[in-house]
Parts: sequence; structure tokens; C-alpha cells
Amino acid sequence: MFSATKLIGFAAPLYILVNPPIASASTVQTGPTGTGDARAADRADDAFGVRIGTEQIGLYSETLVRGLNLQVSGNYRLAGSYFVRVGNMVDPLLSGVTTRVGYNALGADFASPTGLVEYGLRSPIDSPQTSVSASLMPYGGNLLEGTIALADGSRRGLLIGGQSSYFRSSSGARGQSYRFGVIGEVRPVADSSIAAFFSINDFDFDGNYNVAVRGERLPPRLKHPNRLFPAWGDHDGQDINAGIVSRFAPTDRLSLMGSLIYSRLDLNAADFVLYSLQEDGTGSASITVNRPRDADAYAGAVGASWKASGSGRFFGEIRMRRTYTAFAPAASVRVPILDQDLGLPDVAPPPLPFLPQTLDRTRQISAGIGYEHSFARLRLKGSLQKAHNKRTFSPPGLPESASVQSPWLYDLSAAAAFSRYWTAFATWTRGLEDSGVAPGNAANANDVLPVVVAVQQEIGARGAITPDFTLIASAYTISKPAAGFDANGAYGLSGNLRHRGLELSLTGKLVPSLRMVAGLAYLDASRSGEQVRRGIQSREVPGVSDVTALANLNWSVPGMNGLSIDGQANYASSRRVRSSDGLRAPGYATFDVGALKSFRVGGTDFSLRARIVNIFDSDAWVAQRSELLDRVLRRSIRLSLTARR
Repeated sequence: MFSATKLIGFAAPLYILVNPPIASASTVQTGPTGTGDARAADRADDAFGVRIGTEQIGLYSETLVRGLNLQVSGNYRLAGSYFVRVGNMVDPLLSGVTTRVGYNALGADFASPTGLVEYGLRSPIDSPQTSVSASLMPYGGNLLEGTIALADGSRRGLLIGGQSSYFRSSSGARGQSYRFGVIGEVRPVADSSIAAFFSINDFDFDGNYNVAVRGERLPPRLKHPNRLFPAWGDHDGQDINAGIVSRFAPTDRLSLMGSLIYSRLDLNAADFVLYSLQEDGTGSASITVNRPRDADAYAGAVGASWKASGSGRFFGEIRMRRTYTAFAPAASVRVPILDQDLGLPDVAPPPLPFLPQTLDRTRQISAGIGYEHSFARLRLKGSLQKAHNKRTFSPPGLPESASVQSPWLYDLSAAAAFSRYWTAFATWTRGLEDSGVAPGNAANANDVLPVVVAVQQEIGARGAITPDFTLIASAYTISKPAAGFDANGAYGLSGNLRHRGLELSLTGKLVPSLRMVAGLAYLDASRSGEQVRRGIQSREVPGVSDVTALANLNWSVPGMNGLSIDGQANYASSRRVRSSDGLRAPGYATFDVGALKSFRVGGTDFSLRARIVNIFDSDAWVAQRSELLDRVLRRSIRLSLTARR
């Protein structure tokens, strides 16, 4: 659990690193939050991913980018600062979450091979207001949110926000969470900002489940609602994030910026049901009961940016991180005979006597320098980093082991404007990324995998088809060590992974009252190495669609002030289910419709948002990288009312 002593490290302000490469002009970013006062499509600069509150649009998300899990890779930024995310941030503190790839990632110093996910912090100084939102969520759930942002002129501000959520899923699973957050921001002098924040999320859910295929065909659709968890099933714990981010520009040429951020996840219980089903819906189940697990991370960065001339800029940064994970072996209960139509039978929980924990610790430090130069129509940028990563693994009763990596890392980019409206770009990046943990169906479940070196090359172009309509197109390849199952069911690194893809994004206004966000992505994800040659792993990566696409239209209804109607279509092609054979989960499409009405009563602004997700109730199996199956979210209705003053 979080203790008061861990807050001491955030007491003193830090004046550190350059112009935030992704953040806006202030360290803390302003903008709406919550579920009812904005649509993600209204804020999207491209089709690659934006989330505001519970609404999200994009080919990618804050976890899955270009077929790779960014939660595994750890490529996150918070208000432009280096961030190792262990626990989830709470939405009342966030102005939005944006996925940066291709052209819109060029502004990042020390780029990451698989892209970046940027969490924007709200600014109480830029947006002092009080807001309250009440939402009816899918399947009978609800969400209440409130924020108060106060400012003393343009120098000091305080934001306090909270959420209460009651969750229901189409499967009948239930849960609740309580979230609280606070941001304090000061701007002691011009062109400076120091912001400290703290957030906590207490959650309690029924558990998690997945489905494995037992046989040569997919099982039938799951019946909803049904009993998918034992009566005693539980998944509860606490997320905590706290830190300080700052920016200071003592002269027109020199900028300093820095951060120290702490992230923690305490899992008191994490029960997991794995169904192994045949094509007739019968099979077996295994209920995994995890002992309490803890994980935390400190991440800090310091650096500077100096404009050497009107067209040149030097920049440098030192980063550090420390991660800690403690876990003990899980226990399991076997249900040897199961009929999915009848649900999970009553079973007793297994005994959980105390067992000593395995400790997995990582310490990493990196230092880098770079230079950027702009010519009349050409911008060149490059950086070089040296990283040192040490991982220590301490299983109970066994000798401690350690591994050390000290790679050189780099990134190069060029952007050339070959006409008034069109710009071509190219990048080449070599970076250090995490590999995540072994999934729950692995023989070594919960083991933390080593960090790896990933390499990316990309070329593309961005252009204005009209002044209000933008196209971005790119082609890329990403290579890194592959993670997968071996012949004994253990999950680890073996061989190499290569993702090659093409992307297309179209955003902007077709006519003044009609805005479109559309995207198309093609991906060829393949593996190579000894296990592929021996037939243990397939060359094709399981759980990845070759083609994904979306189209969103937002119509501001003429003559009806404040009313707009939107619709969205999403498509994902078929996915390979497992390495052992050619079984595939078919492709699927979903369609959403919604409306937003903004109005004013007295001195209060209101927005009423209604949305039907998956209106035709598409129901399909979705294959995952872990060779397990999940389901498409079933049809649901979301209704929210937000008041702001």
C-alpha cells in the first residue's frame, strides 16, 4: 500500500528538461474530461487514436498500437514527461489520451520505436470551472463524476476531481470503483509551470475470464448473461499515481523541464477463469486464484533544450526508472466437466497458505543528446542515447540472478515540404522497450520478461487535400525479439518479431457542417527463429488482424444550434487463433450512432450525450496474442448529462 513516506520525494519542485515535445505550451494541458462533455472524434488530428473519458476513436488505443501492446512496451508520456505506467490514471485529471505514430510523433525528442501514448494533464489555471456529470452506462451501470478547478489569477490553481462507478458487463459480471485525484499548479514566473498531482483508484470486480479452443473449431457464442465466475471470484485492488512535472524557460533560447512520477498497483485478489471449450460448448475450466501482488515504478527525467540559432536546437536528457514487482505462486481449481449453457458450477475456493514472494526488480538509467536543424523546406533531427539496464530476479530459496544490458540507442528523422501543402517524412529509431509479463495461461504465469531492443523504419507523407481536410499515409517496419509459448507451455522470448504495415488517415471537414475521421491499416506480423523452424510457433502471429478500418462522421445539424449527430463504423479482419494449427476467428464489423446537444440555462452550460454502441449487436470471437479468445462488446446504450459553470 501507499505510505506517507513515499510522498516525501515529491515535496520539492524540479526545474528540468526542454520544451515538452508532445505537450502543449504549458506543462499541464487543458481540455475537457469525463463521459459527457466532449467526443473523442472532435479532438482527433488523425485516425490513430484519441480517448476522452469513456469515448475513444482510432485504429489504435493506449494499449494496442500497430499490432503491439504499448502497455507491454511501456512507451508512455504524461504531460510530455517520461512516465512508467503501472497503475491507471484517473480520468478527472486528464484532458485526454492521444496515440502518437507517424507524422504526429515527429515532435517527440528521443522517439520510441512503436509509437507513444500521451496522457494530458488538465490545467486548473487555463480552465477554472466546476463540472458535474451523471451517466447511465451499459447493462445497468452508472458513472458519477465531479471536478472543481479554482485559479488565483494566472499564477496558481487547484483541481479536485472524483468518480464513482458501478460496472456491469454483458456477461453479467459486476464491479465498482471509486476514483479521486488532485492537481496543484503554480506559474511563479512567465514561461514556467510546476504541477504536482496525486490520484487513487479503489476497484472491486468479479474477476476476469478468457476462452481457449479445445478442438478444431470455435466454440458457440457465449450466452448472456450467464455465470462466468465463481460466487467467491474477486479482482480488487488499488491504483496510485503521484508526481511532479515542471517547465522553465529562463531565456528565449533555453528551456528546462523535468519530472518525477510514481506509479503503483496493489492487487489484493486477481481471480481468473480459463474456459477450454469444444465446438459444442462443452469442455472444462480452470480457476486461477492469485495471491496478492504488488508492482510499483519510479520514473524521473531531467534535461534542457538550447536554441543555438534561429534554425538549430540542441537538446539533452537523463532518464531514470526503478520498477519493483512482488508475487507468489497462484493456486487453481479444476472443473473437469463443463457445459457453457449451464454456466460455472459451484466450487469451493482453494486454500491459500502463506508463501514467500518472488522479487523482480529493474533499474535503468539513460542519457542522450540530440540536434535538430530546420532549413527552408527541410527539417533534420537526430539523437543518441546510452542506456544501462539491470534486472535482478530473487525467487525464494534460490540464488539471486541478475542480467545487465547497456545498448546504444538512436533516432533519426527528416521532414521535407515539397510543396505548400505536402510534406514527406522518414524516421529510423532504435529504442529499449519492456516485454511485459507471462499471461495467466502460461506455465510461468506472472513472470516479468526482459527488456529488448526494438528497431523501426518509416516513410510517409502528410498533405492538405483541402484547407480543412488532411491526409496522412505511411509505411513502416518494426523488428524486435518475439515473445511466445514454447513446447512446455512457458511464455518467453524466442526468435524475432517483424511487423510491416501501411497506414492511411483522413481527417477534417468534408463540408462546413460535416466532419470525418477515417483510417485504414494493413499489417503483416510475422515471427522467425528456431521455434518457428521446429513448428512450435507459427510464422503468422496469433491475435493480429491484417486489416483494420474505421469511418466516423459528425454532422452539426443546420438550424439547430448545439445539436450534432454522429455515426461510426469499425472493421477488423480475421485473426489466427493459435500457433498449432490454422484455426482463425472471423472478421467482424460494428456500428455506433450518437447525438450531442449543448445548451445553456442561466449561467450554466449543459451537454446531453446519447450513444448506442454496436447497434446491430455484432457478436464475434476476438483472438488475442496470448492464444486466448475474448468477445466483441455487445450492444449497449450510454446516456450522460454534464453541467459546467
